[in-house]
Amino acid sequence: MKKVHGFAAALVLLGVLSASAQSADTATPGGRAMPAGAVFNIVDWEGGALPAVYERSGQLPLSLAEVVQLHQAKFSDDAITKMLQERRCSCDASVASLVQLKAAGVSEAIIQAMSLHALPPNRSIDLAIELDFEGLAGAVSVSTQARKAYLYLIIPDGERDRVFFGNLQQALGRTATRTQMDNTDMLLPKVVQRASFVARVPLKTHGHKRALVFTSTRPDIYTVADIPAADLKAAQEFTFEYPASSLQSRCSMQALHRQDAMLPGLWHLERSHFECEWD
Repeated sequence: MKKVHGFAAALVLLGVLSASAQSADTATPGGRAMPAGAVFNIVDWEGGALPAVYERSGQLPLSLAEVVQLHQAKFSDDAITKMLQERRCSCDASVASLVQLKAAGVSEAIIQAMSLHALPPNRSIDLAIELDFEGLAGAVSVSTQARKAYLYLIIPDGERDRVFFGNLQQALGRTATRTQMDNTDMLLPKVVQRASFVARVPLKTHGHKRALVFTSTRPDIYTVADIPAADLKAAQEFTFEYPASSLQSRCSMQALHRQDAMLPGLWHLERSHFECEWD
């Protein structure tokens, strides 16, 4: 398995929550039940812009460590409380964190202010995806018989795997107005088509996470355990830290597919890139 480690990063795929997502008690052809809300068809997502991020101050929110640092530097309770009110706190305001602050000698007045003005915990991310298809000029459109026609992004989320998938042929159908020519090689010009998708998707467990991107012939992969061994070996892996709270939770993913020179109906996932911004 290829491993890609990114500092502000995580991983891929296309589109909005499918309105046809099956419920937990819906049996699949293989006899398994698909977890409710765990599988998303990205091709159903719409292109466009994500909502603007609201900021209360020109300064970034304080962190838990910065609150302790201000206390140790002998800032008054009133001053720290005012800063928390103006800038808020991007921190874990769980009971365990509040107990740690108390143990560090932080006053109850500051702890109450931090609890009041802490940003809400992250429960989702805004995901923007761009899929580039580098095809041969003059070649026919992708074949319906193309192998590995499904692109997957899977992010384990606690006891549930968040599965995002898309049919490559359907994704190509969304690129009519985003076509460009690549004439780098004058003897072999290429047509580059781009499909863009955005959505807000659930991601509820915080901390160290990984994301897998791969293509497969199977349309019925619901968990990491379902991934065929050959697909798992070729998967691209990204690791990232998901904070408990942040001013914004935005991730972007790009994936490049190249058309096979001998078999125009076959596409290869060449590379992908994933990164996130938390603030």
